[in-house]
Order: sequence, then structure tokens, then C-alpha cells
Amino acid sequence: MSVDDKIEGDYRSVPPHGGNLVRAAMDYGFSPRDFLDFSANINPLGPCPSVLEAIKANLWQICHYPDPDCRELKSALAGHLGVDTRCLLVGNGASELIYLLARVLSFRRVLIPAPTFSEYALAVKIAGGEVSYVFMDPFWGFAFPLQEVLRRLPGVDALFLCNPNNPTGGLISRRELEVLLEAAAGQKTMVIVDEAFMDFVTEPQNYTLLSLAGRHPHLILLYSLTKILAIPGLRLGVLVAQPSLVQVLSRSRDPWSVNALAQVAGVAGLQEKEYIEATREMVAREREFLFRELSSLPGLRPFPGAANFLLVDITGTKYAAGELVCQLGRRGILVRNCANFPGLSEGYIRLAVKRREENLRLLEALREILG
Repeated sequence: MSVDDKIEGDYRSVPPHGGNLVRAAMDYGFSPRDFLDFSANINPLGPCPSVLEAIKANLWQICHYPDPDCRELKSALAGHLGVDTRCLLVGNGASELIYLLARVLSFRRVLIPAPTFSEYALAVKIAGGEVSYVFMDPFWGFAFPLQEVLRRLPGVDALFLCNPNNPTGGLISRRELEVLLEAAAGQKTMVIVDEAFMDFVTEPQNYTLLSLAGRHPHLILLYSLTKILAIPGLRLGVLVAQPSLVQVLSRSRDPWSVNALAQVAGVAGLQEKEYIEATREMVAREREFLFRELSSLPGLRPFPGAANFLLVDITGTKYAAGELVCQLGRRGILVRNCANFPGLSEGYIRLAVKRREENLRLLEALREILG
């Protein structure tokens, strides 16, 4: 059996996440460095030079244990996010904090609008909890089903929300979130809002709940520096909640989960306000371009998104998602097969928004494949 035959036969084995360059290298025969990776939603500008310089200047720190309290990073985060340092818990990516929440708070019944990030449900199930979904309808562009979520809240311990949502790119307005918080407080339901991609949103103040995080007893907010600073290999996530809850969670985790270089990168990156704003402007411009060009290709239906990625319905083509992923992979281009998102199928892929020359290369490959 040839390598190509094996890939074709195994295409329904969907990796749980994008960005797995080692697996892709084994599957397609490229060096990991040679891929054009649209499967992971990372800042297309890459790490800013000051972050790389700070890492190089602090390589000596790998001979020592990192600060378990992340004091310098928390101070920088407090200024950046506008919250008290006592309301902050820093983790080895937002995923570590999601699993910590599920384990420590022992949610028994959890409600999750789907499709969305799979780790919420996995963390709850591993901790022994039960997950129910409210499925968003592709006919309505995966719009957030506020009334159905409100109807399902009674008896639920926690509600997980992703804003903007991964993989659909949809936003929940601040007004809708405030309505949910009011209802959740009446039901004693904890609302966990994942704002990992909020830095890519135009006018984020209309959607973020940062001003309430740390004060509202039924709100936990998740934030990520991994995506905006383009440091997924270092991992850096943040939880914002009331100080009493932060203390409980802090006592139940590995004290050295955030490595020294991740802390250095975070401090340096948070000083780069112009870099973050330039990223937001560039992503908005390229997202519009990519959406328009994808819409013109036969069989593709991209959904409007607010973050640095687009969900694409490919059911109008002759390809299932796994097959299209393989066709692109053989050309050194990686995209995300969305078949393992609850509520989606082999009819969807997700594409990161990248630089113009990279987006053009993806579009050229898709035109070649789709005819």
C-alpha cells in the first residue's frame, strides 16, 4: 500500500485539534517547518520581535524554577485587562484551566452550546460530569440560541460559552451575556466564558465581560495569550474570577505549570499595544478578503466570522472534509477537519486567517482541487 493510499484510507481518523505538525509530517512527508498551517488559529503576524528578544535574553532562567505565582506577569495582565491581580490565575494555556475548573468545582450537569471547543465537554466528562448540548443551527448561520439556553438553565451547574465561538466565529453580544448572567445567578449556575479569541475582534468592548469578571459571583472568564502573541509552543492562559475562587483553584494545581519563558514572553508581549492593534486591523482586512474569495469558489460556503478563522461548509463539493484535508495536505497546506466537533460533520472545515500571500496560496490550491 502506498503512502497516499494509506492516507486516503485513514482520513476519517480526525485529530482532536489543529496544529499537529509532527503528525502531519508523518502523514504527508514534509518537514514540520515546511507546512503552511491554516489548521491552528494563531496570530498571522507571528511573535513580535520584542518577545523573541526577551526570550533569548532570559534563557538563563531555564536553570531555575519559574515563579509559581507569576507575579510580574500578573502585574502586566492586571494593567492590560483592567482587573485586580487577586482575580487572576495563570495557566499552561487555557486548556489547563478548563480541566482544573471541571476537576475542582465538580460540575455534575453542564450545558454547552455547540458546535464549540471540544475541551469543555471532555474536561467535564473526565471529572465525572454529564454534558448536554444546545445545537446551533447552520441554517441560521449558527446564531447563538439565547432563548433555548435560558430555557435549559434550570438544574444546570455550569454553562460553558466561547465568545467569539470556535469554530463558527460567531459572537454573543454583551447584552445577551448580561441576560444570561442574571438568569444564571437565579439558578446558581456558574457561567464560564472563554474569550481566547477576543483580541482579534473589532470593537471588543461590545462583547467582552472583563469589566464584570472578578466581581460577579457566577462568572468565570478565560483569556489566552497563546493566540494573540503567537506562542502556542509556550502555552499561556489566564482565568479571571472572584479572589476567593482563584485561591481555591490555585491550591489545587501544579505550582510550576507556567514555565519561565512563557512568563517572560507574556510580560514582553503585553507591552506591545501597537502590535496587538495592528494584528486586529490586519486580521479584519484579510478575513474579509478570504471570505469573499472563498465564496466565489465552487461548492464552498464560508460563514462570516469575528475572529482569526472561518468555518466553511464544503457539502457543495464532491469532497468530504477528510478527503479535502488530505488533498491540501499533500500540497503542504494544513486545514482543520471539523467532523469531530459535536453538531458538525464531514461537511465542514475551518481555516485560519493568515497573511495575504499565504491566503493566496491556499486559494490557488483550492481552485486546483475543486476545478
